[in-house]
Amino acid sequence: MDPANATLHYSIECFEGLKAFKTPDGNINMFRCDKNFMRMNSSHRALGLPEFEGKEMIECLKELLKIDADWIPDKPLHSMYIRPSGIAMDSTIGLSSVRKAKAFILLSPVGPYYPRGFVPVNLLCDEKIIRAWPKGFGDKKLGGNYAPGIRTGRLAVQDHGCDQVLWLLHDYVTEVGTMNFFTFWKNEKGEDEVLTPPLDGTILPGVTRDSILSLCKEMKRFKVTERMIKIQELAEAIDQKRVSSTIYIQVYEAFGCGTAAIVSPVASLKWHGKKY
Repeated sequence: MDPANATLHYSIECFEGLKAFKTPDGNINMFRCDKNFMRMNSSHRALGLPEFEGKEMIECLKELLKIDADWIPDKPLHSMYIRPSGIAMDSTIGLSSVRKAKAFILLSPVGPYYPRGFVPVNLLCDEKIIRAWPKGFGDKKLGGNYAPGIRTGRLAVQDHGCDQVLWLLHDYVTEVGTMNFFTFWKNEKGEDEVLTPPLDGTILPGVTRDSILSLCKEMKRFKVTERMIKIQELAEAIDQKRVSSTIYIQVYEAFGCGTAAIVSPVASLKWHGKKY
């Protein structure tokens, strides 16, 4: 790669994340990979990269997995992480339209996303850094969305004993680090409710998020809502035991979800120095 490559200087880059796993009968499965490539094309459009044919990309990926099938872990909680990427290949110092681009796919065997494994996570509610603004690119999986939050995420671990950052925008809850945020609570009307922030342009339209919403609506056992929620409202609900409690056999809790993290229960929120 040329040192003047436009991606290195202007972050003309996007990526996706999905998984392949072995079933007990030895088959290799992927989960809704068509959704990932639809979202990647959306990112390509935002960056001015050429779009690709999603079905052809899936066929290419299938062939790649056949070649590297022996690298797919064959044990519980492990899988093959798949990272499709698109980058500009122009080698020029100067902002202009993209003339050369490359799309490629990385594979990596993985276990649990968090170092401590599949255990509840602690979140730092940060108000100093804004992850994404309305009418921006928060709903695209661009590298530039993640780099500015890395330092804050590291400080959350080092200085606050937390695993991730819960990003806020004007006190409204948005995302958890690399996950979409949900809460299953008893709302103010006394109803059991699954609640998540809406796709307003600041939220990544997660495939796992969409799957959870679809399954919950199918179950018809509780209310399913997409709406804005302020951190104050969530903190009050936790204090009132409408989130963090077990009533009979019903568990109320918050959780994050994503391809890498799957579904991660939230153990605590740290906001204004107080642990909820």
